[in-house]
Order: sequence, then C-alpha cells, then structure tokens
Amino acid sequence: MAIGKNKILTPFHTKEGKLKFPYRALFDKVFIWPTPPPKKIGKRSLLDIPEQFRKRHQDGTGILLSVGPGYWGKKGKWHKTPEELKPGLRVAFDKSVPWGQSVKGEDGKNYRVVVCGVADILGIIEE
Repeated sequence: MAIGKNKILTPFHTKEGKLKFPYRALFDKVFIWPTPPPKKIGKRSLLDIPEQFRKRHQDGTGILLSVGPGYWGKKGKWHKTPEELKPGLRVAFDKSVPWGQSVKGEDGKNYRVVVCGVADILGIIEE
C-alpha cells in the first residue's frame, strides 16, 4: 500500500493513481480492499507475526473499490446507497464478514477483496 498526495493507493491503482478495479458492485454490495495486517507488532516492532496468524490482526479498515447503487425493498421501494460512499474512501467495516473474492491486481498478483453489504460499513475514516 502506497500513500500518495492525501490518497491511499491499492494494488488496483495504476501507476498514474487511477483506480482500475475489474468488478462492479450490484445492489447494496461493496468491494473493499482490506488494509494489510502488520508483519510486526510492538512499540519497537520486535515481534514478527507468522503469516498464518496475520489475518487475526486485520483491524477492519480498508479502501472502497466499488459501490453498488442500492436495492429494491420488499414493498417495491428503491433504497439508494448513500451518496457519500464512493470508491477510494477509507472505511471501517465489520471484520467478521466471511465473504471474500480473489482479484488480480495491477501487478499481476492475486489479492483478497472483502465483499459485503453497505450495512457492514461502520463508518468513513476521515484523515
């Protein structure tokens, strides 16, 4: 993860900084690239976290990659996704969401992307 001018870049950003994600979310679903867990912990980063345990240290934050438009309710009413949710925003999400998708990034490597509903987004992280 690289940080540009007030912008966090993901493996799905081009070298020019443009988001290029191959999936488009439908209904009230979103795709989130989770912030990678740390490789070391502690004030001086003295403790290495083995790869198989790193997922436990994911803090439930990430970058929105794609946001669906909304959904039709049971009574036929359209429920629009909040306008403030746009790709590129840093958000906090429910890290217990079990759904994920493996997506190839701009560098050719596969990355795990979280797929969840808008209701699983707990808030926007404003920095």
